[in-house]
Amino acid sequence: MEILRKNILFSSLTDEQYELFIDSTKRVQISEGDVLFRQQTKAKYFYLLEIGDIKLYRLAPNGCEKVIELIRAGQTFAEAVMFMHGNNYPVNAQALSDSELIRIDMEVYRDLLEQSSETSLKILGYMSQRLHGLIQEIEEVSLQNAKIRTSQFLLRELPSDAEAPYIIQWNTPKAVLASRLSIRPETFSRTLQQLSQEGLIKVDKKSIEILNIEKLKVL
Repeated sequence: MEILRKNILFSSLTDEQYELFIDSTKRVQISEGDVLFRQQTKAKYFYLLEIGDIKLYRLAPNGCEKVIELIRAGQTFAEAVMFMHGNNYPVNAQALSDSELIRIDMEVYRDLLEQSSETSLKILGYMSQRLHGLIQEIEEVSLQNAKIRTSQFLLRELPSDAEAPYIIQWNTPKAVLASRLSIRPETFSRTLQQLSQEGLIKVDKKSIEILNIEKLKVL
């Protein structure tokens, strides 16, 4: 599981710690539509996504779904639950496509954190980055219109060294993306059409070609 060794949450473990840790991990495969875990169930594991797409979402009392985060290959998720009171998952996790994950035992990882101050500092830094990202997204939802939210979302999908034209492949349904941005699906579609008419992007079924990165940044 070389992908784990390279991940920031595990890279500072000694060889001995890593060997002890790796024995407690397990590869998990789930199909599109399968629920990995449900909101308020007891949390024993967090995950690293190798292949596929996972959505994290909450259900309101009226049954409405709000997408909290979209997980891409290479990302970990649910690790913060280790430090939450009650250790219950605060969201549901569902596969948007056939997915392969590595399941990590929270108790084993917590024991390793007690032995490695370097790993503890790395996970604190990682969670701090995630927190700042979420705060920025809350600000976008609260203060910015659909066009700016959509453009910022597209920019976050780009690697730091991306140059236009750059193609983003999406397996995620538009309704899910709209929920992630806290806008209606029809508004999301109109916004993509508007950005296309302005020559900033080109939409082709499940791909979006970013034609002008700099102009997207200044919307």
